[in-house]
Amino acid sequence: MKKIILLLIPVLLPILILAQPAYVFHEKGQKLFNDGKYVEAIAQFDLAIKTDATFFEAYMDRGRANLQLGKNDLAMADFIKTTELNKDYAPGFFYKAKLNAQLGNDALAISDYANAIKLNPNLAEYYVNRGMLYVKTKQSALALNDFNKAIALDDKNAEVFFQRGILYREMNKQAEALADFTKAIALSPAMGKAYFEEGRVHSSQKKYDLALAEYSKAITFGYVGEEIYRLRADANIALGKNEEAIKDLSMVIEQYHSKDADVLRMRGELFAKQKNYPLAIKDFNKALVLKKDDVPTLLARADANYAQGKTKYIQAEADYKKVQTIETNNAHAARSLGKIYFEQEKWQLAVDNLTIALKNSPTAEDYDMRGKSNFKLNNKKGACEDFSKAEQLGFPDAAKDKMSAGCK
Repeated sequence: MKKIILLLIPVLLPILILAQPAYVFHEKGQKLFNDGKYVEAIAQFDLAIKTDATFFEAYMDRGRANLQLGKNDLAMADFIKTTELNKDYAPGFFYKAKLNAQLGNDALAISDYANAIKLNPNLAEYYVNRGMLYVKTKQSALALNDFNKAIALDDKNAEVFFQRGILYREMNKQAEALADFTKAIALSPAMGKAYFEEGRVHSSQKKYDLALAEYSKAITFGYVGEEIYRLRADANIALGKNEEAIKDLSMVIEQYHSKDADVLRMRGELFAKQKNYPLAIKDFNKALVLKKDDVPTLLARADANYAQGKTKYIQAEADYKKVQTIETNNAHAARSLGKIYFEQEKWQLAVDNLTIALKNSPTAEDYDMRGKSNFKLNNKKGACEDFSKAEQLGFPDAAKDKMSAGCK
């Protein structure tokens, strides 16, 4: 008899298991899901569905577990089945909408949120999420309506104030945006992203001291990344805090391994301001590997070499000439070459380059320098005309140079 019972156990056990009501498996699955045991939870939801194929909540929760495991196709199939089994179940449409939004199916997500809202119009989260999609799809009026509705339902929700602030900022309503970010922070004082957005608003208004304070608060509360350090660097540069800006740009370059050539150029320019030309040129070299023949970087490297004196003129000259092959009438390159050739007493080359500079960006100094070069070339008429123009523009020594050249 005992032997017969042992033989029957493998046969009867599955039957006994499935004899339990579906909700028992579902409840076990929910507990496992809440404990983060998604694979085990799915096994229980499978049993619930096998016991009752119409158990729509089990499909939805299995979809949620699959979503946690990154199995989007299986999750979507479960959410679709949920809404097919119960067309009046708002959470089914909500989770289907969230996954569609995650997959970039914005129109489908908006439609699903509309169904969820129709079935349960009193849940703020539905409006917030749909509003975010309206922002993404450039439907500002609809987004604003959703955010306002969400706030009317729940005015203690920091996230909705934050999202409405983002919308206001994009609508260029900076005062309204700032008020919403401030409200979000009041409701959630550790919301780093709200401090960050406040900083962006202050930066757009050129209130760099306020922007700097907000960026720093955001970082304190864990909101970190390339963008915030880059923007804080911009604020530090605007305030003349170059050393602090270098630290921020170094975070972007070294901590986040940025491949943005402009960040390297910016740090190089700050090193150059400190007269740390070797580090400056090192950054410019790296930037030019990432962004070949970039004119601002070529000019910055040329200026750094020029600033080191005549021993580096060859390197500076090469970069200025390179710029001229890219932008024929670049005044910066032409003016700098004019100065180099003037110092080297290459008068005609000085005149040629200063003429390009004067056509595009005239200065009193350029006229005076070209006047001196023309005088050396025995072009007295040209020299006198240039000295007169320099005098009109307020160059201090122009009158003396005219007199030395014998101009009338």
